Amino acid sequence: MSAVDLDDLKAIEEIDEDGMLKVIEDFPLQCQEAVDLARCLSFDIPSDMRSIVVLGMGGSGIGGDIVKVLLEDELRIPLLVNKGYLLPRFVDDKTLCLAVSYSGNTEETLSGFDQAVERGCPVISITTGGLLENKAEERGLPIVKIPKGLQPRAALGYLSLPILVVLERMALIGDKDQDIQETLAILDERARNFSLHKPLNQNEAKRLANCLCGKVPVVYGSDGPTAVAALRWKCQFNENSKVPAFWNVFPELNHNETVGWELLRDITGHFLLLLLRDAEESERVKKRVKITRSLIEDHFSGVREVWSEGKSRLARTFSLIYLGDFVSFYLAALNGVNPSPVERISVLKRRLSEGVRMNGSG
Repeated sequence: MSAVDLDDLKAIEEIDEDGMLKVIEDFPLQCQEAVDLARCLSFDIPSDMRSIVVLGMGGSGIGGDIVKVLLEDELRIPLLVNKGYLLPRFVDDKTLCLAVSYSGNTEETLSGFDQAVERGCPVISITTGGLLENKAEERGLPIVKIPKGLQPRAALGYLSLPILVVLERMALIGDKDQDIQETLAILDERARNFSLHKPLNQNEAKRLANCLCGKVPVVYGSDGPTAVAALRWKCQFNENSKVPAFWNVFPELNHNETVGWELLRDITGHFLLLLLRDAEESERVKKRVKITRSLIEDHFSGVREVWSEGKSRLARTFSLIYLGDFVSFYLAALNGVNPSPVERISVLKRRLSEGVRMNGSG
């Protein structure tokens, strides 16, 4: 067990040297500002697009994953989230490209941007600046300029909601104002319920973090909001809490991973299973979750079910994501680590950059 008391405000503040908790608590305000920025954007793009591609990696790329899930039952054209250097062959002048990079210097996104421009795609960029802003400005392309000073993963509102608003303004989807207002209201309520000042016995985020202390999280979702939320929880455990974590989705996991929880009980006994649930799950998925839990729960140290909140798909998705952000923060505190730095990613990028310079000089 950790020696850190999650109700000890002073101890938590000392661990949180860079103020990640304040950023998480301000997420509802960030979401409102993100919507306002996108609504003020000036652009002139035909609405007869045949496809949409979101370019983005890591904390910048998951915004595209979220929008894809939100709109899968509404969009009449395909939406692809491209997480790599090369664009698919189908991308052409009838493909709307949204280049999303918080820093503006993500090399995979910059590569995709250049290819999109070469192919005549309409491109909208979402960034704080960097090379992406420079490239877009040189070509007179629209930019949603978002505030600097955050870790990319902490800028999720800025990196996701402008995509939604742009598609709404292009009449590719319906009016989302009611869904956005519901989401903001739920986020406001959750910010209060999960805050540092809310004691552990009344705080679901703190209680879940306590359960996870010393354990390896395994997060399961299903089709729709819980799938992308499970991915977000996994990534937040990695980057904020500095622990390994794993995720998967129903029904796919029933065709492979379910069998994996048979052996190595001395190892899997250190894993904790989190089942992200949603009121709109199909009856078949509900049955799969119930049966699967009965088959594998004895191989974990424990199982917790976490339910979404809200009516709209947007609200339900963000309600789960927001809880996961708080849980990952409190788990970082229990682990005694500052949640903000991602030193290994920084080292990797620095070494990659050095390799580029060395190759260029040879």
